[in-house]
Amino acid sequence: MNVIGLDIGGTTTKAVLLSGDKVKHSVSVTGSEPIVSASGALGKLIEEAKIQLSEIKLVSCTGGGARHIGCSLLGLRTVRVDEIESIGYGGLVLSGLDEAVVASIGTGTAVVHAKRHEDGIISKHLGGTGVGGGTLTGLGRLLLGRGSVEGIIELAEKGKHEMVDLLVKDIVGGPVGNLPAEATASNFGKVGDGTELEDIAAGLVRMISEVVGTVICLAARSVGLEERIVLVGTVPTIKMLGDQIVGTISMLGGRAMIPENASYAVAVGAAMKRK
Repeated sequence: MNVIGLDIGGTTTKAVLLSGDKVKHSVSVTGSEPIVSASGALGKLIEEAKIQLSEIKLVSCTGGGARHIGCSLLGLRTVRVDEIESIGYGGLVLSGLDEAVVASIGTGTAVVHAKRHEDGIISKHLGGTGVGGGTLTGLGRLLLGRGSVEGIIELAEKGKHEMVDLLVKDIVGGPVGNLPAEATASNFGKVGDGTELEDIAAGLVRMISEVVGTVICLAARSVGLEERIVLVGTVPTIKMLGDQIVGTISMLGGRAMIPENASYAVAVGAAMKRK
């Protein structure tokens, strides 16, 4: 029998079909109303995977919107799984690690210490930040007149963050301590009149990536796992953002990986926890 995992977030709902320990199919839908989004994602998954309702054992729900889901959805039995547990479970399953710090980067960022034990996976919430994909789109609307991640990234790829960011070398002429000369000393510390939108977009992506990467690395260091960091969620799968977050972590002495199906890790974790 199959288990479906639903990660019902603030802006996107992701669904995965799990058969045994394998992800057979995955879909996502955009929407802020939890029940509508969850129903839409579930219906889309069933349609695309071409399975019958009778073949589904359970729908395992997690994420901020899961609290709005009752004991059934489209006639299927549902259960709720704690989001922190889902993040930890999904991160370890997709990475193949026995212990890691898993950071789920979506609308905001949550950081979890996950470790395998004989009786399963134990997850502990280390913290996080309100900075994430929601910050990017919100500030993108205010600063750039663009509210989609795709639109902001399109601009950012044409810009240069060093046109708006004050770098370490701008202040001291070279590296300082463990920081290379190209490290950011002050985000948007060099903005002047007539600054190009492309450069503002590049600076915005850089700032969010650096904040998220720094918070994750410091949290991982607190449990001695800065070299075993797993990044999941939609944000790390966007190449420009993922590369810069990984680069920030690396600059701070850490090491991070982005596993396959990272966007669906939390939904995978919910399904694996209750399969």
